[in-house]
Amino acid sequence: MINKKNKTNKGHVAPLGATQININLISEDSNQPRKEFNKDTLNELTETVKLRGVKSPISVRPNPDKPGTYLINHGARRFRASINAGLKKIPAFIDTDYSEADQVIENLQRDNLSSREIADFIGRQLAAGQTKTAVARMLGKTNPYITMHATLLDLPDPIADIYRSSRCIDVTALYDLTRLYKTNQEDVTNWLALSTQEEISRLDVHQFRRFLKLKKTQTSTPESDQTSNTEDEFSTTFDTKKEQKQHAPTSLLDSIYNLIKKDKREPKVLMRDLSGDDKKLVKTKIKTYFEEGKNCPNIAQFIISALQDGRFATKGSGALQLIAFLYGTEQSKPFDLFKILDEIANNPEAG
Repeated sequence: MINKKNKTNKGHVAPLGATQININLISEDSNQPRKEFNKDTLNELTETVKLRGVKSPISVRPNPDKPGTYLINHGARRFRASINAGLKKIPAFIDTDYSEADQVIENLQRDNLSSREIADFIGRQLAAGQTKTAVARMLGKTNPYITMHATLLDLPDPIADIYRSSRCIDVTALYDLTRLYKTNQEDVTNWLALSTQEEISRLDVHQFRRFLKLKKTQTSTPESDQTSNTEDEFSTTFDTKKEQKQHAPTSLLDSIYNLIKKDKREPKVLMRDLSGDDKKLVKTKIKTYFEEGKNCPNIAQFIISALQDGRFATKGSGALQLIAFLYGTEQSKPFDLFKILDEIANNPEAG
């Protein structure tokens, strides 16, 4: 019986229909949108190639600048792993009808491109005269998707810093921050500089936007309507609450948060299953922050300090406290424990 599979020099076989091509005749496309390769996963792939060869052929096209050689359409990881594994040839399909857009679409389908790599491709297309609508149609994406990714091409310095350091890689969060920066440059710069959070999420930006709105409301209030000893009152409140925080049993709130976010427990079911004492403690603790928001003499200053010293955050007890406080600042809202817990449950960015 004739074996219709091509044997490699390592004893592996190539899939039917693939051509064995000398690795030295293949080059990576310099315009390939994917630039970032995880070293650990590449090493794992190399070991697999050593053991079983390349089971899924790469795609190549003739190199117009060097006749007899090829450029990779897709399969750069398999190509690199084959080189690392010491292979001399690699199975490949030759596809002459392949464009840079096809490369992006291929990687998008595999979820293999970083936000920056997508942005770079969009930037090249826009520079070549394409409209955002045309690029969106090319990639099968929406116009807002193109607009948000294009924002990464020209981030303000403070926002570019948190992106490069991977503190924030969420495209929507970066887009929203950039919009806030245009009208609140100093506030955004200071917030990013003072924030001790390792990761800035979409929810962080959402809560910061609410803070800026509150701050503007406070600023627009006539000075005659504010008590002369506001700073003293704030200082006393801050010191008292800081002391309370050191002794407060926040572990229960952290557990509540994790059960809602990680285990997807419904707030009403979760509260129903708590012991009477725990149920009372949770309600009292969260209502305390609700009342602080309702009665706070200087909301903007209080939130800044609470964010800096860690009482407010977007995870664990800090998230519950922050949302309860903000609910309280909206004076028309009565205290509703389940609405506060539901906001945690229904916000996909929290946690």
